[in-house]
Amino acid sequence: MGLYTLTMKFFMLSLFGKDRPGIVARVSKVLYEMGLNLEESSMTRLRDEFTIMLIVSSCRDISSEELLANLREVSQELGLFLMCKEVEERECPRMGALYRLVVFGSDKPGIVYAVSSKLASLGFNISDLRTEKAGGLYVMVLQAEGREEMEQVLREGLEEIKHSVGVDISLEREEEERL
Repeated sequence: MGLYTLTMKFFMLSLFGKDRPGIVARVSKVLYEMGLNLEESSMTRLRDEFTIMLIVSSCRDISSEELLANLREVSQELGLFLMCKEVEERECPRMGALYRLVVFGSDKPGIVYAVSSKLASLGFNISDLRTEKAGGLYVMVLQAEGREEMEQVLREGLEEIKHSVGVDISLEREEEERL
C-alpha cells in the first residue's frame, strides 16, 4: 500500500440572527452531516440577536460555497445571515504574557477605544474582549497578550485612562493557560 497525506481544509464561519431555541442544534446538525469538525467556537447572545463564530475543518475537498449551500435552508428558516471564508491551518502562538483586564464605570462613548488604543500602542494584542451594560454601568473584560517587560508601562498607561475617562481598571497577569 502506498502512503498518502490527508489534506485538511479550514473555514471561518459566522452566522447571526434573532435569538430563538434550536439555532445551535440546527446549525451543528448540518455541519455534522457534512462531516465537519468544530475546531473553535464562540457563540453568544447580544441583546436579542444570537451570533455564532466557528472554525470548522474537513478532510474532504469542499469549498466555502458548498458549505454555505448546505446551510442555506437552515439559515432561511431561522432568519440567519451567513458568511464563510476558507482559512489556512496554523497555530496561533501566544505573543508573550497573558493579562486579564476588567474595566467598569459609567457608560459613555470612548471606553473601548481608550483601552484598546493604549494596548495597541504598547504592542499588546487583544485575544478576547467582552462588554456588557447593566443600567448605567459599563463592564469590559478582556484578555491581552504582550511582552512581560512592558507590564509596568501598561499599568501606568491604564492609570492615565482611569483618570481621563473616569473608569476603574484592574489588571492581572494570568499565570497559566486556560482552555
